[in-house]
Amino acid sequence: EMAGGFQSLAGRLLVSHPSQRDEHFHASVVLIHSHDRADGARSDLNRPYGRTLGQAQPRPLGTPLDRLPLHFGGPVSADQLAFGGWRFAARGPAARRYGISREEAETLAGDPAFRLFGFVGYAGWDAGQLENELRLNAWITCPFDRVCARLEGEAFWKALLVKHRPDLRLAADSPE
Repeated sequence: EMAGGFQSLAGRLLVSHPSQRDEHFHASVVLIHSHDRADGARSDLNRPYGRTLGQAQPRPLGTPLDRLPLHFGGPVSADQLAFGGWRFAARGPAARRYGISREEAETLAGDPAFRLFGFVGYAGWDAGQLENELRLNAWITCPFDRVCARLEGEAFWKALLVKHRPDLRLAADSPE
């Protein structure tokens, strides 16, 4: 919806520009959950911890959530865990869910069509802040499609960057 020039990015991906130096966002992909003019934006990063929820707990829960992959969601509320994910139908965009209850997450963990994640923390922007970063070319926006949804971490970042900004391939391949 375009309201006086404002366009919500909810459901889209942000791919960090190769020159992005913020340690939280360098070489990362962000899925925007909510974005509006008044409240800003809220999202999660696709950055795997390489551990499951069961491995991260003092003792396993004894439910399917023990096998849930954990992702670094962002630097805000880094002591909180949120469940989220998506399901692609035969065609069309992904049905995205975020802030799923533990009970529902346990059910969805058994659904092979639903990609469920545990996000530790989240990324947030105040009103106007994300728009300003976009004007400064800190991010490349792109659609969230099924081609990308299987990749993770830096491979995901690089694949999206090269697809949507082939002119940045060299910058993406160069060492720090």
